[in-house]
Amino acid sequence: MQVLIPFKPVNPKKRLSNVMRREEREKFAFYMLLDVLNVLENFDFKIYIISTHPFEIEGYDVEIDSRSLDEAINSRIRGETAVIMSDIPLINENVIEEFFNIEGDIVITPGRRGGTNMILIRNDLFKVSYYYCSYIKHLKRAKDLNLKFSTFDSFFASTDIDTPEDLLELMIHGEGKISYDYLRSIGFRIKFEKEPKLFREFTH
Repeated sequence: MQVLIPFKPVNPKKRLSNVMRREEREKFAFYMLLDVLNVLENFDFKIYIISTHPFEIEGYDVEIDSRSLDEAINSRIRGETAVIMSDIPLINENVIEEFFNIEGDIVITPGRRGGTNMILIRNDLFKVSYYYCSYIKHLKRAKDLNLKFSTFDSFFASTDIDTPEDLLELMIHGEGKISYDYLRSIGFRIKFEKEPKLFREFTH
């Protein structure tokens, strides 16, 4: 089993630009990646980080690929292949174990806005197609190829961190995660009024 983790170390998470500086976003993206890796390292997977730019991380294979995400991933699909995004820091061992135990040629975990946060591919005929509601595209592609597919419904795996609203979910559910600790260290807090709201304790 190989697990591919796409990663963008340079100027990532631009939708967080109104609440984080670029340097903060780069550190935050890296810490989310570490949270994902800390879960996956408990399993017998061969892990490859597919990065748009060179960066340093000890103990893992990093392959630099400046092509589009689809091209980078599809060129590496061989045998059982999982693609797990680097911005789902709330996942845990139970989530991963359940995901990999689901039967089917294709197993998909959708994100909350129609993306694909995790996908398990057990048939090399299948190729990924990310962006623009990729979950729907992946389901259609599996149907067109007459492949057996399953959807894995998981709150933690569906929570990809892209927007300030997503940060709130990490602050609520992420205690013990490296990325949670980083948000706390740069001043993010939850204010409980009629509903929880995210704020920073000092000026950005």
